[in-house]
Amino acid sequence: MVADTIAMVLDGEGYAAHAAVTYRDAKRAFQALPDLSLMVIHADTPGERRGSMLLQAALRERPTTAMVVVSSRMPEDLAPFPRSAVFLEKPFDRAQLLDAIDRARSSRPATRKPD
Repeated sequence: MVADTIAMVLDGEGYAAHAAVTYRDAKRAFQALPDLSLMVIHADTPGERRGSMLLQAALRERPTTAMVVVSSRMPEDLAPFPRSAVFLEKPFDRAQLLDAIDRARSSRPATRKPD
């Protein structure tokens, strides 16, 4: 339900959002979307605790991707928590989600240009 709600808010804000409920679906979407510029990910996908694995893959493979990590747990309980990610504590409202996205997008590392 959280994934669908976030996707609905983002669609309404002009993003092309893709909701994924399981880790497997999120990983598939991540691989299928090479131009992904923003990830809003729950630290613990239902029945799994592999959200951090997807975050680490994003850091390795697409370091300029903005990341918002949603959880009811605190960042220090979500090891390893990427420094470049913005933490959004549940419960949150639309304004808090959009603020977290703005902060994540503005804190992205600059894209490296070839020499």
